[in-house]
Amino acid sequence: MRRAIPVTLVSIGGLLFGFVSGLVLFPDPPRQGVEITQDEYGKRWPFAVARARLRCEGKGAIILTARGDDYAVNGMAANRYAPIQALWKKGNNPNIDLGPIISRGLTLCKW
Repeated sequence: MRRAIPVTLVSIGGLLFGFVSGLVLFPDPPRQGVEITQDEYGKRWPFAVARARLRCEGKGAIILTARGDDYAVNGMAANRYAPIQALWKKGNNPNIDLGPIISRGLTLCKW
């Protein structure tokens, strides 16, 4: 009976260590997102690139990846990524409606 308690404690400690190690070594994989194109959005496409990858991070940060660089589409992503305005077509109106792109990004967040 005396041996059962230390063995049980060591077993529980090992399980906890394994669980925590698994969380650190194998975090949730990043969401891959979807490719969006100028053909899909037509004249509403505000970007200087013809295609980009849209993804969600965390609880609602929408990111657009173009030419290997990440850009913040909404305010939740603004503190970690470059501003999306860097991708706008030359001469674009600064009041561009990103609503459809933000909505699509939020669907990736399962909102």
